[in-house]
Amino acid sequence: MGGWSGKTRNRLIFLYWLFTFFYVCLIGRLASLQWLKNERLQQLARYQQEGDIEVPALRGDIRDRNGVVLANSISLSSLAVNPKEVKDVEGATKRLASLLAMPEKRVREAVTGKGTFQWVARKVPDTVAKSLKDEPLPGVFLLREPTPGRRYYPKGRLLSTLLGATGTDEQGLDGLEATYDEYLGGSPGVLRTFMDRDGWMIPVESARLLKKAVPGRHLVLTIDETIQYVAERELAAAVKLRNAKGGICIVMDVKTAGILALAVMPDFPADKFGEVPPEIRRNRAITDPYEPGSTFKSFTMATAMNNGILPTDLFPAAGVISIGGWTINNANDGLGAQVMEPVSEILAFSFNVGTAHVAERMGKKVLAKGLEDFGFGSRTGVDLTGESEGILAPVKDWERINLLTISFGQGVAVTPIQLVSAMQAVANGGVRLKPHVVSEVLNPDNTVYKKIPIKELSRPISPEAAKLTLGMLRGVCDHGTGKHTANIPGYRTGGKSGTAQVVHNGAYGDTYIGSFLGVCPVEDPRVVVLVKIEEPTPIYWGGTVAGPVFARVAQEAMWKLGVNPSHPEEISSAAQGGQNSEPR
Repeated sequence: MGGWSGKTRNRLIFLYWLFTFFYVCLIGRLASLQWLKNERLQQLARYQQEGDIEVPALRGDIRDRNGVVLANSISLSSLAVNPKEVKDVEGATKRLASLLAMPEKRVREAVTGKGTFQWVARKVPDTVAKSLKDEPLPGVFLLREPTPGRRYYPKGRLLSTLLGATGTDEQGLDGLEATYDEYLGGSPGVLRTFMDRDGWMIPVESARLLKKAVPGRHLVLTIDETIQYVAERELAAAVKLRNAKGGICIVMDVKTAGILALAVMPDFPADKFGEVPPEIRRNRAITDPYEPGSTFKSFTMATAMNNGILPTDLFPAAGVISIGGWTINNANDGLGAQVMEPVSEILAFSFNVGTAHVAERMGKKVLAKGLEDFGFGSRTGVDLTGESEGILAPVKDWERINLLTISFGQGVAVTPIQLVSAMQAVANGGVRLKPHVVSEVLNPDNTVYKKIPIKELSRPISPEAAKLTLGMLRGVCDHGTGKHTANIPGYRTGGKSGTAQVVHNGAYGDTYIGSFLGVCPVEDPRVVVLVKIEEPTPIYWGGTVAGPVFARVAQEAMWKLGVNPSHPEEISSAAQGGQNSEPR
């Protein structure tokens, strides 16, 4: 053939090297994809098959001061199906629909669905789980989900107002569940699940836990379950007996300001929180201020004792005080024609006129300062959500009528927790402590995470003034308005009854609040107890409707706290003859 021409040879050489160049580039690209970017491509492939879901943590317990569980969470099984493994669609549909009380149509959709995994029902009752374990269905399986099942309140209605509730995802919605949600809720985990080629979740057993959920911490309350039970029982009985609208009972430890019981009526089943109207589930012990009536005289007199007035000092106790269009008089003079009475008797028999004269002797600045130091007009700081500060007008706005009416509990609004906190100061030698419901927070393993310290708030009166005030409060129960209702066999009590008109639309109506605020034992107080009966009929006097509840609750507290009676001989005689439960 004579060989190729030079031009042809050059062209072939060029094509050869061009082909070699592209071949080398191709090999290099493949190598890059295979070696350099293999990890990235694998990662992308995994992302097409994997998905992360949050695993909620098991919520911590709420326990009383003795370790009794008041709230906890239960893990439940959920029901799923692999449609490809179901042998008898109609049989499986009918049985599952019957067990779950679900429409057959809904169940059939799951049983005949696409892929290898379909949820049928989440968090099924234990009875359903047991039935399927005893008689399994092909393609149907139970999963113990790595998530809390539901919040459980083993004591039913007990403490429902205080405990509050959780939502669908067990987040705190109200009460202690909301206030301490940060501790109770724990930290969620992360679960990596896998999908089949059609994008359906593969059963949880094949999932991978990336981050373990950390269970919530436990709350230990100052609440005593037994004292709480008695408080709720006696309060409910009194509300029913007196045809009342509702009621509140608070028991506080004098030495620590820890709340031993907090009862609010009407109550509700703890697991029905979402079905209860807000006005029922609201914790009125901290949210709703009201005119306290004569229970407030305790703090007027305590302030007087702290400012040089003595229980034996005489003041006009009867008659009428007229100020402009206002008239101040006693509901019942008790002592008839006697006009001058010592301060101790003014408190014992609840004379409005006498209390007003004591207040006038002090003056508005002294009384206002004393009431503010007792905590009125400001929040106590109790560890509950929604506390009101009440209403105590600034002293610069006080006229003479304000000074006089505030002294006996009109023209001022307080919350039940404020009253109890103020009386705790009197019972504790003049030292007011911060009220609290939680004593400590425990780790999931029950080791102590945090102790709630006892915090001093103020010293409204001196120890001497506190002692004098307690003596006068004893007089109320010894021979005054609480004589026939607020005494306990074997113990000495002290306190103050109150009967206050209810304000409706800015005006006093024809309904009342009957209350009793007291301490036991008066010689060395251990508890403060407030009982408030809302709008009782037809009898509404505080000593009558609230005094007996105070006595029975305080008595239970003495027994539960191991306080020995100072007069044990009275207990046996009372058991034989019974205790008078009605005032004169």
